[in-house]
Amino acid sequence: MKGPAPATAAGFALVHSPMVEPDCWRAVASCLRPFGSDARVIDYGGVWGPDWYVGAATRIAREAAGLNQPWALALHSAAGALAPAIVKAVIAKPSVILFIDAILPHPGRSWLETAPPALANRLRGLAEDGVLPPWNRWFVADPTPRLISDEARRVEFEAALPRLPMSFLQCPAPAEDLSADERVGYLRLSEGYEAEATAAELMGWKVASARMDHLAMISQPDRVAAVMTELAAALLAHG
Repeated sequence: MKGPAPATAAGFALVHSPMVEPDCWRAVASCLRPFGSDARVIDYGGVWGPDWYVGAATRIAREAAGLNQPWALALHSAAGALAPAIVKAVIAKPSVILFIDAILPHPGRSWLETAPPALANRLRGLAEDGVLPPWNRWFVADPTPRLISDEARRVEFEAALPRLPMSFLQCPAPAEDLSADERVGYLRLSEGYEAEATAAELMGWKVASARMDHLAMISQPDRVAAVMTELAAALLAHG
């Protein structure tokens, strides 16, 4: 006789990196709904100065309001740095927080201070009038053909990439960090985030690894949705 199904999140707030477009989560949201989840792609309009982190967190909290309980806050890539400010801004705290191939919070430090020095120097040289080119042009070789094989989807993705102000990368994050009582999980999708996954494990977070890629929510949304659901369920069951 089968036992009861594991508890899972009823709602998911899917938060994109400020460097990319909200629709990168669209396919995952569709894949989560058959699990009975209220999956919501959060379009917070990117980051605006001068209140870069808190302003974005306030808009995210407003968009996530009313999600079915218990709910999971899922943060991709650079959105990981927004986690403490979002938790502070929401009315009903997320039941679990999922970092999806994401950077970790860096309270009191800027994104640029946490980046590899070679990338930080390259971005300083790429900025024109204080504005950076789209994310796919931050690198010597454009990574999107490798990460998104479907040409039509890749063209759509690239066309929607924002141009970030350099000021955002230079702005220190708020001093607050996540509290020790948060139920937090980390899903590593690519080798580039191995260090973050290791650090998450050392902090006692539940870590799952999948051999995919950084934009797997576009290329393999069904697999990403399945692993996210399992990770959220494990956190809720053992929280």
